[in-house]
Amino acid sequence: MKMKTLASSLIAAALLVPSITSAHPLWLLPSHFTVSKTEGDWVTVDVTASHGTFVFDKAAPATNAYIVMPDGSTQRPDHVLRGKRRSVFDFFFVDEGTHKIVNGFDASYWTTYKIGGRDTVRRLRGSKAEVASQIPEGAREVTTIRSERRSESYVTVMGPTTKAIEPKGKGFELYPVTHPADIVENEETTFQFFFNGEPLAGVESTITRDGTLYRPAQDEITVVSDSEGKVTFTLDQAGRYVLQTSSRTKLDNDPLADAHSTMLSVTFEAQLD
Repeated sequence: MKMKTLASSLIAAALLVPSITSAHPLWLLPSHFTVSKTEGDWVTVDVTASHGTFVFDKAAPATNAYIVMPDGSTQRPDHVLRGKRRSVFDFFFVDEGTHKIVNGFDASYWTTYKIGGRDTVRRLRGSKAEVASQIPEGAREVTTIRSERRSESYVTVMGPTTKAIEPKGKGFELYPVTHPADIVENEETTFQFFFNGEPLAGVESTITRDGTLYRPAQDEITVVSDSEGKVTFTLDQAGRYVLQTSSRTKLDNDPLADAHSTMLSVTFEAQLD
């Protein structure tokens, strides 16, 4: 299925929905990105929703968190706790290879339409199928958006592998072409965006290094994906980084929604040169 950018009217309608784009960004932060012990080790993962980079603000739930193992299977974390400003979970990383940590909310559906001579905007929570009987006669510009929020990161035990990080061909995905264990300061890094397995051009992302509380500027890097869905950037300092992005893509012949909207954060580290 060929994806197209939404028409301006669709975007305008979607912006009226109380959607993920107006919410705090959701991110997670593992205590370690690499484990160098053959016997494995515990890693603690912090989860929060915050406009600050690695600043704890609102305790986003981690009940949906899971770890994609090096063989592609999934496991649930241990000791999931929720505090006032952050949630925390632990996992014992022992399988050799690269793991992908994922946390997010279940997808939600919002439908908007215009009604009356003044084009009053009405909103309903639900998919096209769920709200079909609630749409009044004469409604115009009826639009349903499927929204999701997701955060991801990577932990490698001993040596890097790729099965856990390969795109699955479903929904909005980021594929680290440069392996997360091979991201190094002052060297080029390439990521690639997909939607339903197709490269997605025009995705704008910001990449921010830890420590924004202690410097006068955010020092964000802004990148936009090319025709192959790729972004390439160079980080001039080692440290912990978060990539924040959002995407809204038109859906053709989908019985539940007219467009898919995703807010995604990906946390990674750049190693010393």
